[in-house]
Amino acid sequence: MKITKLLTLFALISILSACTIRESEFAKRTVSVQGTGSVTVEADNATITMSVITRAENVAKASYDNAEIMDKVQKSILNQGIAKDCVTTENYSVFQESRYDNGQNIPTGYRVTNQVKVFVKDIDSVSGIIDAALNSGANQLSSLQYGITDTETAIRQARTVAVQQAQEAAQLIAGTSGAKLGKVLKISEQQNQSNRRSVMFKAAAYNGLADTVTEESAPTPISAGKSTITVSVDAIYELK
Repeated sequence: MKITKLLTLFALISILSACTIRESEFAKRTVSVQGTGSVTVEADNATITMSVITRAENVAKASYDNAEIMDKVQKSILNQGIAKDCVTTENYSVFQESRYDNGQNIPTGYRVTNQVKVFVKDIDSVSGIIDAALNSGANQLSSLQYGITDTETAIRQARTVAVQQAQEAAQLIAGTSGAKLGKVLKISEQQNQSNRRSVMFKAAAYNGLADTVTEESAPTPISAGKSTITVSVDAIYELK
């Protein structure tokens, strides 16, 4: 019986000691703040994603037509001064189309989609590349994304602003509450680059109006604009 009481007393002491340690940990006064820094930089490259979509009653015909057109499209892109390794296949798909009639799906043919991605190092050539591709048979422009070759400098600048902002917020909170700001206990960051422009475009040729898309058509107006790099930090400071 005495042994049982001693064990129970020991267990209670252990629990109280653990609680005391935890209370001591949480008794440390801290302040949590956030800071955000953004730097805007001129874009110096672009990535264009476009497709050739063909339809036919049988898959062989749809595939053959697609390959023939895509070959012309890629040659027209290369003729704009784009290196061969900057033109890559992004996606290739074959889909059986159908129509719904009297509760049944009736096959109507096949759709083949060949999507390519073009990396452009010269921003000024984007418009010419798009026009050349469309005039050669591309009938969908899925996206146009601008980028920055050297992002490290912009990231450092944005990070500096974010940390300074977080520290200023912590100092303000500490001073207002009558405390002094101590050391940083924890800090983490997140980065985001906002430069994507999603453009959905179907060429007139795809809608059966091939005569309206010609070599003499006005060039597609494209403006690169700027890209914004944002760094956010979450920081925890000690209060004295």
